[in-house]
Amino acid sequence: MSLLHRANAMMPYKIERDTQVPVTDDQRCFVVTMDDGNILRVTVTTSSFRIGDWLDIATSTSSLVGIHAEPRLFKSKLVHTSLQPKINVLFFAIGRRVLVVQQPRGNDLNGTMFIDLMRLRFYPYNFVGMNMERIHRCLNEQQIYMENTSDVGELAAGHTGREELRTAGLKKITKAVMGIDLDPVLSRRFWLERWLSDGLSPELVMQGSIRVFMALMVARTIRNYPPLPLLDQQQADSSCDLVLVLVLVLVLGLLWVLGSSHA
Repeated sequence: MSLLHRANAMMPYKIERDTQVPVTDDQRCFVVTMDDGNILRVTVTTSSFRIGDWLDIATSTSSLVGIHAEPRLFKSKLVHTSLQPKINVLFFAIGRRVLVVQQPRGNDLNGTMFIDLMRLRFYPYNFVGMNMERIHRCLNEQQIYMENTSDVGELAAGHTGREELRTAGLKKITKAVMGIDLDPVLSRRFWLERWLSDGLSPELVMQGSIRVFMALMVARTIRNYPPLPLLDQQQADSSCDLVLVLVLVLVLGLLWVLGSSHA
């Protein structure tokens, strides 16, 4: 099966708890499966310490960062700006790893949640996402200023020459740029209260994670980035590196023993 289904193929989605990582008070980890080639590892946290741990791993794979905000805006022009929901959850994607940062109930997103994430503000990191103007506005209100950002809709419009994509949804943009039909479930709207709850449901985690990942993939396609390696391949490479180190240590140890015996 190809990494991403083309033409009119639909993409099945599944989320499971990552049994390799224990559940703690400030962290839950999931594995989201889109198809045989797209498996995402998702970390949900409210802890700056956990954010730092995630960045230490994820930033070694890529400098392009996907960002997605929930709950999403209502598209209807009948909804006044003052009635639009505030951002309560941010999804970050680097490669096939997704970080979900949720502000504790009763508080707006603020700078205390982004101390470690601020390292992504500077070169060589670039942010891409849907409705970046809204994300900018939200973070600017908290004196958090992002640089090197691109809106996926604008990228898609420039790439295809189709101006209507500037304001189109992710499903239409993904179809236009990558030839992929996202399952309609990703466009489903949830009660705002669900996005404000202390523990996001797996369903919400899965939806936001896939949306941020696909926005990232659209940007990578437009910019002609090389294909992402599979997570299993990355882990295998790391394991191979460890084996090589152990073999090297063993060989050096044997040489030292042999040298000592001849002395």
